[in-house]
Amino acid sequence: MSRAKWILLAAGVVVIAAAAIALSSGSPQPGLVGNRDVEKLRAEGARIVDVRTAAEFTGAHIEGAENVPLSDIAAVASSWDRSIPVVLYCAVGDWSDTAAEILTSMGFERVYDLGGGIVQWDGALAGGAGATVASADVETNGMPVMYEFYTDW
Repeated sequence: MSRAKWILLAAGVVVIAAAAIALSSGSPQPGLVGNRDVEKLRAEGARIVDVRTAAEFTGAHIEGAENVPLSDIAAVASSWDRSIPVVLYCAVGDWSDTAAEILTSMGFERVYDLGGGIVQWDGALAGGAGATVASADVETNGMPVMYEFYTDW
């Protein structure tokens, strides 16, 4: 085998090894994530951010989340450490997608968006009436019950 072929073969092995290490790290890639990924990221010290209004947040939110409404995300995030993972969520995923674009444009390295928002979250919730289980005559299929989608911003 010629020297060039050996170099190409060695480079291929390095690329494959790097990909295997990255995939085995257990940390999800930035972008859309699901419930299990959020728990992994939380264990790594990720900041969990609810970008809904304060009223929606008070009604129900993911335990341990902080509320930074979408309208304030750029101003508040300007003081955050950009190397710490940030998980964003809203009601159904639209506002958190916009927030993810804002943070990425600000230079945040690891930005995650909970696909489907809080309505698909199957973990623990905190907050007021929205965090409680609906009455027995309402079928929720284990989904959080949302009482308010109104916003005035």
